[in-house]
Amino acid sequence: MAFKKLGLSDKVITGIESAGYETPTPIQEQAIPIAIEGKDVIGASQTGTGKTAAFALPIIHKLGEHGAMRCLILEPVRELASQVLDNLELLGSGTNLKSLLIHGGVGYGKQIDGIKSGVDILIATPGRLIDLMEKGVVKLDKIEIMVLDEVDRMLDMGFLPDVRKIVGKTPRSRQTLFFSATMPPAIDSLAKWALNDPTEVEIGKRQGIPDTVSHAFYPVALGQREELLLALIKQTNFKSV
Repeated sequence: MAFKKLGLSDKVITGIESAGYETPTPIQEQAIPIAIEGKDVIGASQTGTGKTAAFALPIIHKLGEHGAMRCLILEPVRELASQVLDNLELLGSGTNLKSLLIHGGVGYGKQIDGIKSGVDILIATPGRLIDLMEKGVVKLDKIEIMVLDEVDRMLDMGFLPDVRKIVGKTPRSRQTLFFSATMPPAIDSLAKWALNDPTEVEIGKRQGIPDTVSHAFYPVALGQREELLLALIKQTNFKSV
């Protein structure tokens, strides 16, 4: 199936062609038409399956042109948020939509200036977003589309209370796109609270922790983490890191 058959606008197709994409992945083929219709989506798909484009393309299609802050994308860590920003800028090259990334570990100045200058899509990590909400810099009352991505990782990192606080500040009428590789009870509870009659899109079986995965804890001084990691890699027959 070609991207044109998914119902995407010509401007979105221009961005797709600029990115060099030719054929949608299974998660894109299933999720995009549902999201374009304005329905809530629960997606189960692993990294590397084209999940980011599965929510980025409907967002670009639905927002159309530059206006107010209408879309919020929550990511657990800065690195993932940065990848989402790169994808949005690439796929949205045929539009004048503005995206902004906010995350911790850096000063507030440029991020506050970016918000005040006007942005359509805000990509954020939970902690920094709450900081800026409490400062009165970010208001979420105009959000039309919200993406909760890598929710299982946000659970692992202890972010679910922050996520609930953020979701509670958005309009109930919003569309929500929700992605998690696993659905333990805490995430299932969040999904039932945050989503409205969602359609589930599942590529393969939802993954729990495989039997082949083991965990170990190594106390280490702050300055010796890299040294310990290298030693473990050399001493252990890891198949992947």
